Amino acid sequence: MNTPNLGLRSAEIGSPGARPRTLSHALAIWVAAITVLAMTVLAAPVQAASKKAAAEPITQVYFIRGFMGVFSTGFDKMAKDLEKSRIHAEVYSHLSASAITAKIVREFGQSKKRRKKLVLIGHSFGGNAALSVASQLRQKDIRVDLVITVDPTRSGPVSPNVRKYVNYYFPGNGLGAKLAAKSVPAKRITNIDMRKRSDIAGEGDDHWTITNNAAITKEITTAIKRALR
Repeated sequence: MNTPNLGLRSAEIGSPGARPRTLSHALAIWVAAITVLAMTVLAAPVQAASKKAAAEPITQVYFIRGFMGVFSTGFDKMAKDLEKSRIHAEVYSHLSASAITAKIVREFGQSKKRRKKLVLIGHSFGGNAALSVASQLRQKDIRVDLVITVDPTRSGPVSPNVRKYVNYYFPGNGLGAKLAAKSVPAKRITNIDMRKRSDIAGEGDDHWTITNNAAITKEITTAIKRALR
């Protein structure tokens, strides 16, 4: 019996001796092609996801809203303004202190470039959370370049791993507190009495609305950019 010619034209495939082997060969080629195509399609999203994860920017600025996130809406505008300057900022609730700490620690462990500077900003209960996050990062030997608190309801904790604290507060309102320098040099802490600032303590500006004040918004974003240089 002659050896089948794998290069047979379609008219020749009809010969009794050649058809089974030629069809089997063609079927094998089709199966192989479909398998390769399927593997390529299925692998594409995974590769894209991996590239996306690798390209995810390291967060440098964390804004933490006050109670229920209702009265700290100015932080959202500040975060958007920073993004325009290619500074990656995120906004969280005051209940997210542990999640923020875990994210920073994870980024620190994943990247040798985590030494990008780090800033925490919080309002009211969010200010308390910012102080807490900085304190937790001390246990991981992670430095925080700047912590800004806006009328926090606690005076600490303050931590030696923080290079600079700036605290805006309303004295005597029953809510805001002045930061106390206990475990850090006093020169690292700047307490700003907003009642003495006519550009900040204007009509309608109080504990609840302060993050929307134009003067303090500009001052905070300027301080953040300076700290990240």
